[in-house]
Amino acid sequence: MRLVGSIIIFFLLCFHGNAQEKIVVLKNVNIVDVVEGSIHKGQDVVMKGGIIQAIGKDVGTGIAGEVKDLTGMYVMPGLIDAHVHIANDPKETQDDRAKHLEYFLRHGITSIRDAAGDARVLRELKEGVQRGKYEGSDIYYAAFMAGPAYFEGNDREKSMVEGWPEPYAPWMQCIRPDSDLDKAMEEAKEWGCTGVKIYGGFDREALLPIVRKAKEHGLQVWGHATLFPAKPWDVADAGVQVISHAYMLEWEGVSEELSGNIFENYEKFYDKIDHEKMSVERFLQAVKQKGLIFDPTLFLCMENKMEWAARFVKRANQIGVKICAGTDYINDLNRPFPFLFDELDLYVEKCGFYPMEAIFTVTKVAAEALGIGDKVGTVEVGKQADLLILPENPYDDIKALRKIQMIIKQGRIL
Repeated sequence: MRLVGSIIIFFLLCFHGNAQEKIVVLKNVNIVDVVEGSIHKGQDVVMKGGIIQAIGKDVGTGIAGEVKDLTGMYVMPGLIDAHVHIANDPKETQDDRAKHLEYFLRHGITSIRDAAGDARVLRELKEGVQRGKYEGSDIYYAAFMAGPAYFEGNDREKSMVEGWPEPYAPWMQCIRPDSDLDKAMEEAKEWGCTGVKIYGGFDREALLPIVRKAKEHGLQVWGHATLFPAKPWDVADAGVQVISHAYMLEWEGVSEELSGNIFENYEKFYDKIDHEKMSVERFLQAVKQKGLIFDPTLFLCMENKMEWAARFVKRANQIGVKICAGTDYINDLNRPFPFLFDELDLYVEKCGFYPMEAIFTVTKVAAEALGIGDKVGTVEVGKQADLLILPENPYDDIKALRKIQMIIKQGRIL
C-alpha cells in the first residue's frame, strides 16, 4: 500500500509541478528506518509543502523542482530533545532564548519539549518560530501542576508567574481536592500548552482524576517519577504518560510512606536508601505493561554523581520499556554540541544500547512523548519533512550524529 501511495503521489507531482509549493527531491539516499532498525538504500525522497510526498527508488526522476543528488548519504528524522526548560530564567531576554532555539536547530534538534515554564514566553517563542521571526526548533510545552504541599517552603517556580497579578496562573496551577479540573485543563490549553507536567503533592488516588481529565481534554500527561507522597510505581499505575528522571526512582527503595513535603522526606529517609541494592523492577514492569514512556535524563544523573541511575536505564531497555531522550540541562551555547548528544552516548556506553536503540529514543519515542508521533519522528510519506543528512551510517556509531551535513526543516534546506 505504501508503494501504491508513492506511485500515485509521483504522478500527481508530475502533473502539478508548477504548484505554488516548492518541490525538493533528495536523490539516491539511504533511509534510516528508526522503527525497523534498518537502512533502505538508494531511495529518492520527494518533499512538497513541508511534507514528505514520496519515497522509493527513482520516484524523484523527472520531477520539476530542486534536486539534490546525495548519493551514498544517510537520511534520518530530525532529533527531539524531550526534556528542556528554556523559559525559566527571568534574566534572559527573548532574543537570548531564541539563541537557544537556533543552537538546537543548528545541531539537528528540530523539536523540543519544554517541561513547564512561563507560557507567556513560550507561546511567543513558539509562534515566532512558526512565523519565521526566529530560526529554531518547534516547541511543545506544558502547564505546571502541583498540590498545595509541593509549594510549602518551595518557591523556585515563582519566576514563572512574575508580573502576573495572582500567585498562580493558567500555566502554573495549584491543584487542590476541590479544584475544577475541567477549568484547569481548559485554561492550560488556552495558553497553548500541549501537556500538563505534574510536579508533586499528590498520592496515587489524587493523580487518577488529573490524568483522566488531562487526557479528556487532549493534553499529554507528563510527570516526575516521584510525586510525594506518590512513589514511582504509584505514578506509573496512575497512567502518567511520560515519567521523568531516573534518579527519582530512588524513592521506590523507601519502605515507609512518604509525605507530601519534599524536604521532610529527604530529612527522614534519604540517608537510609541503599542505591546499589534497591530494585525498581515493579515500576519498570508497570511502565512497560501500560505502554508509558520513561524519560531518564541520564546525563543529569551522571553529572550529579548518581551513577547508579544507569543501572535502571539499562534494565528498562533490556525489558523493552519505551525510553525517550531528554536532558533537563541548561544549554551552554559555547559548547560544540548540545547535551542531548551526551545523553545518547551514555545510553550506548553505560547502558548497553545499540546505536539504533539510542536513535529510537531521540526520534520515534521522543515524538510520541510530545504527542506528535503522527507528525514527526520517522522518515515516512505524509510526515513533516524534518530531516538530517549524514555522511555515515549512525547505526554503526552513535557519534556519527555529530557529523550532520544538512538539516531540513519542514522541507526547507537550512
